Amino acid sequence: MKKVLSTAAALGFCLYLPAAAMAGGGSSNDAILRELQELRAQVSNQQAEIDMLKGQKASAPEEMEYLKNKVAANAEHIDAIEAKKGFAVSGNEFIDGIKLKGDLRVRYEMRDREYKDLLGTDITRERFRTRFRLGGVWDNKEESWQAAAGLATGGDDPTSTNDTWSEAKPFETGDIRLDYAYAKHKWNDFSMMLGQSENPYKTSWVFWDGDVRLAGMTLAYGQKTGVFATGGAYGAKMVQDNDTSMLYMGQVGYNGTFSEKGKFTIATGYQAYSNEMIDEEWGLDHDAEKDPLKPATISSLGLGSVDPNAYELNIGDIYTDVSFPAGPVKLKLYGQVWMNFGADGAHGQAGSKFPGLPEDNDIGWVLGTDATINDFKMGLAYSVVEADSLFGYLSDSDFGDGLSKTNKQGWRGQLGYNFTKNWSTDFTYLNYERIDDWAAAKEDQVSIYQFDVSYKF
Repeated sequence: MKKVLSTAAALGFCLYLPAAAMAGGGSSNDAILRELQELRAQVSNQQAEIDMLKGQKASAPEEMEYLKNKVAANAEHIDAIEAKKGFAVSGNEFIDGIKLKGDLRVRYEMRDREYKDLLGTDITRERFRTRFRLGGVWDNKEESWQAAAGLATGGDDPTSTNDTWSEAKPFETGDIRLDYAYAKHKWNDFSMMLGQSENPYKTSWVFWDGDVRLAGMTLAYGQKTGVFATGGAYGAKMVQDNDTSMLYMGQVGYNGTFSEKGKFTIATGYQAYSNEMIDEEWGLDHDAEKDPLKPATISSLGLGSVDPNAYELNIGDIYTDVSFPAGPVKLKLYGQVWMNFGADGAHGQAGSKFPGLPEDNDIGWVLGTDATINDFKMGLAYSVVEADSLFGYLSDSDFGDGLSKTNKQGWRGQLGYNFTKNWSTDFTYLNYERIDDWAAAKEDQVSIYQFDVSYKF
């Protein structure tokens, strides 16, 4: 009954937010679009003034000198405005601009694992980590194409771009890899993206880790306000060097506005993995000829214990958020609820010792709020991720670290301050425990403390 009530409350919240937002009515102009329009108008006016001054005839040398100085001043102003629109360093005349972006983050992290033994043993891990990312977008407006690529620190882990200081050797050098690389084509309200890119779907922080980059093709429709749809096919994993396990995803939603500055999003999505990945995981630690029913004990993705003939990853979700000002505070409320319709069989992702069945542990949800007051920012969220509700390997890597990738519930709190436009500091606290516990599970609960200093450019 407790599970039903909590899930119903989360689903109700997700559906209530956009309904409440629509009651406000009205619309607002997008600040970014307004700024671009003002910039273009200013450039046009400056050029018109220059043309006018060039066409005038001076009646005296002093007046002519004055006009020349004014023309030069206006030309410099126009050049400064044009410089803000980007720059090109390519020999391709169709490249209109290259926009570079990146960030540098240094993190101190402490993880405290509390155990269930009578002595109350705690094990604490402290470490420093660096994240550096740098990427660029090449625009070709004439042909409506974009090409983008970026680099990031970290190894081949899809859920982390952190490089841990002196992890294996004293003052070892870090590693940097290709983070994303894709081409994007736009026509009217449609777009197509091919390559490896940031997640294009509306989602919460826990459902997908923010460092995951989907590799494949994405088709999308929609503007900033109104109905939108996104779908794609992605190569999730090569299987035994002779096949590829695919991920198929789709999402339909609506972006709306209300009152003067309020906006909301509601979206429903579905994702399905082909079974080749589960078949491979099952075979990693099984000898089908000797014992075809023996559950796996070793699995790199957490799928070695599932029944390949019964278990699937077919996950549907509903996501919603609402943003609005409340006096000096800018608030955002969000929620997401999901269910794995393919959870079946005797064992799931939590392993063969887990006391429950996959079909009874197939739902997850998160509710949260973010707030900004001048240069301060805050966030608070609570999430429940049942043992077989999603693909735990790709969910948030911090929430559950040292405990479990699924079968977890707990809090995430955040507090930050922006010293300047680019410099900021953030503190994050996570505290979580197992939803279903059993005697052999040693950890009681885990707490993580993260202190970040970041520079964005």
